[in-house]
Amino acid sequence: MDKYIGKVVLVILPDTKRPRYRWIVKKRPDGRYISKIPKMHVLLRELQRKRKEDFGEEVLLPVGAIPYSIATKKARKHMTRPTRRRLS
Repeated sequence: MDKYIGKVVLVILPDTKRPRYRWIVKKRPDGRYISKIPKMHVLLRELQRKRKEDFGEEVLLPVGAIPYSIATKKARKHMTRPTRRRLS
């Protein structure tokens, strides 16, 4: 049993700048998560109630999706802006 199943967590998706909220519903045998995406205009404080009318249909998360709390430095590196180096 995975500790993220049944919880609303921040997930780092590939090719995005900031983590997104997802409700982790199930985990497939190959290790990928099935989640629900919050609908527009739903307050963040309401997400923890996990009402069906606040979320859309079930969606398979992409291969590189990582829950934010266990993300490594490598995964977080793409979220930060690169520093500018001075040319001398």
